[in-house]
Amino acid sequence: MKAVVQHDTPAALTAASRRSRSGRVAHRLLAIRDVLLGHSRTWVCQQYGVSRENLRHWVAWYNEEGIVGLEDAERSGRPPKLNAAQLAALKQRVSAPPDIDQDGVGRWRAADVQRLIAREYGVHYSSLASVCGLLHRLEQSWISGRPQHPEQPRNATKAFKKTPRHTARAGRRASCKNH
Repeated sequence: MKAVVQHDTPAALTAASRRSRSGRVAHRLLAIRDVLLGHSRTWVCQQYGVSRENLRHWVAWYNEEGIVGLEDAERSGRPPKLNAAQLAALKQRVSAPPDIDQDGVGRWRAADVQRLIAREYGVHYSSLASVCGLLHRLEQSWISGRPQHPEQPRNATKAFKKTPRHTARAGRRASCKNH
């Protein structure tokens, strides 16, 4: 079995596993770290639930390219409906609160984003689940605070906020505890 070329220290591999957005990559990094720390390959395979063949692949990838070699390769599949520039523009657009006059909504919901994509980019997403997945990949939340009515005066919420009342309830609580 091939020896592991020490591109990085075990501490660097641990730090890289914490920064990784993929659990699969973090798993590989920690397995390589344990091999570098001197654990037997049998133990590492048992610890991480992989075959010796998989561990052999991981070691070969790490020896060839270091940490980058353990990253997931691009997967084939359906190309995205929106290109990178459109995704960046959509992320910027959805990051800001909607303009009631232009968008007709007080807050972004998945259905509103679906209509926005169709109107501005000419791309049709057939389900709200796919729009929610798109928003998740853009690191945007479609759950927002309470919307504002279009005809509500701008300073109405400040005037409506209440201040806490100071009442004699504290004495009543004390008497309840004594019973």
